[in-house]
Amino acid sequence: MEAWRTGRVALMWFCLACTSGVNIFGIAFQVDIGEEAGFAAGIVATAMSLKAIVNGTGRGVIGWLSDLYGRKQCLLYVCAILGLAQFGIIWSAEIKNLPLFLLFSAISGFGGGAIFPMFAALTADYFGENNNATNYGMVYSSKLVSGLGAGMGSVVVGAWGYNGAFTLAGCISIFAGFMALFLRPPGRPRNKRVTPNPRPLGEG
Repeated sequence: MEAWRTGRVALMWFCLACTSGVNIFGIAFQVDIGEEAGFAAGIVATAMSLKAIVNGTGRGVIGWLSDLYGRKQCLLYVCAILGLAQFGIIWSAEIKNLPLFLLFSAISGFGGGAIFPMFAALTADYFGENNNATNYGMVYSSKLVSGLGAGMGSVVVGAWGYNGAFTLAGCISIFAGFMALFLRPPGRPRNKRVTPNPRPLGEG
């Protein structure tokens, strides 16, 4: 409850709900927009396989980068990358460019996978190792809402088409990045960079 009262947990919850929802939306509708663009079903399946591979490997890569350059900085880039990839998917589908479609699918997969280790690491950095599972559990519970991304996405697709839906998804991810600008560690100077604890309590 101390962590919740800082307001940081609620902000992380909101940002994760937005970005995770965009990720789930992309998984649900990327095949459809690819087929509408005229790409062969096998090629679209390949794009989804590539997306899944990059989704997994991106988690390790972004964790390593965040150790070097900071969690928040990497989170901001991930939100932007995920959002811009949605616009790239629209553009590549419109011009029916398969290599670009595969590229932006992979980039979207990277962004969608990289968001989770960022929030897990930020939770530990902001609130410490003690009670970390409980604290991150509160943040991760946002997936209860983001899981509606596919259902809500189908409503938006029906009303605005794929272009409108993917545009909205891109804007949501970028907005989440903007909100993440307000994240800062509780009880510390505003401009002080937070680095991982070299000797966490769990190693005692």
